[in-house]
Amino acid sequence: MDDIKVYKPVETQDTPFPVQETSTQDTTQTTANGVFSPTVTKDNPMPAKKIAQEVISKALNTSTRKILGEFKFTPSGALQIGNYEDGQAGDIRISPGGIVARNLSGETTFSIDGDSGNATFKGIIQAGAVVAGAVQVGDEKILIDGDTRRIIFYDDNGVPVIVIGNI
Repeated sequence: MDDIKVYKPVETQDTPFPVQETSTQDTTQTTANGVFSPTVTKDNPMPAKKIAQEVISKALNTSTRKILGEFKFTPSGALQIGNYEDGQAGDIRISPGGIVARNLSGETTFSIDGDSGNATFKGIIQAGAVVAGAVQVGDEKILIDGDTRRIIFYDDNGVPVIVIGNI
């Protein structure tokens, strides 16, 4: 009879609900006519509702779609903004090689080379001021050089034909 298993009951302790004050009820209270009633316990409200989809953290609010704080970027392959569809939408692509934007027709409207720093713009560039060492105009036959304070006009063979400024 050694193989007979004897099972004994397991007692579990009451666990109070989170943010609930523990109270004990005393059933020994009596009223004048002998009716027993439990003691009255304080009514505890439920904890305030926290909605994760409205404010994820102190840095991002998804309900207003606003960035509230600083983010640190990690290295990745590339980032595309928009989805190019011929005649419908353009896009911008950012990668370690540079930045390229396309319009509805698929034409590159601007590009910045990440290695050389060369920038090409299809449209008009407007600025309050431009600081440059030298500016090549048109088909590179006119050079405005701020360092030497000269404007040079070249012929088709690359020979200077007009020089304005110091020689």
